[in-house]
Amino acid sequence: MKRNIIEHLSDRRSKRPIPYNHRKDIIANSNNCSHLTERCIDIPSSYNKIFASAWVNKDCVIVGTKCNKLLEINVQNGCKREIPLMRSPYPREVPDQSAGIHAIALNPSKSFLATGGVNVNDLALYTLPDYRPYAVGEFHQSWLFGISWINDFMLCTGARDGNICLWTIFDVDGFSTYEPECGLYRKTPIEILRTEGVDRIRDTHFSTCCDRLGSIGYGKDKYDAKMCILDVRKPLKNRVVLLPQKNENIVITGHDTQPVFAVGSLNHLMLIDDRDPNTTDITSVKILEPAQGIRSLSFQGNIITIGACKTSLMFYDVRNRKYVHDYEYVPVKRKLKQAYVNENWDWHVHRHSFYPPSTSDVISIMTHCYDDSGLRLFSAGGPLPLDLVGNYAAVWE
Repeated sequence: MKRNIIEHLSDRRSKRPIPYNHRKDIIANSNNCSHLTERCIDIPSSYNKIFASAWVNKDCVIVGTKCNKLLEINVQNGCKREIPLMRSPYPREVPDQSAGIHAIALNPSKSFLATGGVNVNDLALYTLPDYRPYAVGEFHQSWLFGISWINDFMLCTGARDGNICLWTIFDVDGFSTYEPECGLYRKTPIEILRTEGVDRIRDTHFSTCCDRLGSIGYGKDKYDAKMCILDVRKPLKNRVVLLPQKNENIVITGHDTQPVFAVGSLNHLMLIDDRDPNTTDITSVKILEPAQGIRSLSFQGNIITIGACKTSLMFYDVRNRKYVHDYEYVPVKRKLKQAYVNENWDWHVHRHSFYPPSTSDVISIMTHCYDDSGLRLFSAGGPLPLDLVGNYAAVWE
């Protein structure tokens, strides 16, 4: 028997758990998608571009910024606190240009948080809920772009140096050293994987339903995009899948219960069906507005939520192979209402000539995530041009 949104909200108020199979399909209802209401969150102007986010509990989201700051936001009362970034007891040389924090990931039990450190090449591990510094992982020689937990104790990272590294939180001889002066573990990866022809890793996603790690990589050419698939149950060797769309492939996600990945590019959403590794099927879907660029993706049941440039949230139904429509059969697109952009920008330089002057023209939804109930969506980002400073954050309910 189908349950409507009122029943789900009633369960939430009474603290009765929402059944998992129902929870994941809440957003699949086109009526729910078209009635998502945005509640903007004020972020101080000192924070530039929110790149990564994750819910740490029912009230709080942790975000990472381009200016290399880690910020916890209480979405109920708007309170914020900055979490000090971790520094290695034996600091390596910090890159001249800081990429910021591009990845935040919580382990399944939400007892550990993994992100970047003061050095953007390092992996930083915190215990939750107190954000106590636990360990610094040192190996990558360039910016850390992707973090994916395999289980409660092991995780993978991908970076711009082209390496995928496997780490463990356990104190393993030869891969972990305790530094009593600072109370931190210094860790090195227990496995290092590099794929021939892949010089940079742009994002990673681990699919728990099939134990496969998907990653987006590039060769020497910025248009030489590849998808690498690693089955962790077999000897560690990447299987390379050539992608039909190669422009600005920077984000990957996966289905909750099927070996299906989704990759975002400048003009297309690509669906990679990996149920049969010998005949991987790829479907390309044009996004609703050309040259928008997909910046964030997530699966919620059979619905993919797409965060794009020019502040659009879109919803694609994988089962029905079409975008979610409203009652008038118009594709559902949600546009943000409010964002901050520094006054240093010039409309004549940064806006497309065929769009009216608006702050939202330059804002991109660079990250989004659903809470455990599936009823609230946090989205955040900032202006896409490198020389612009600004931010955006909101909760959709």
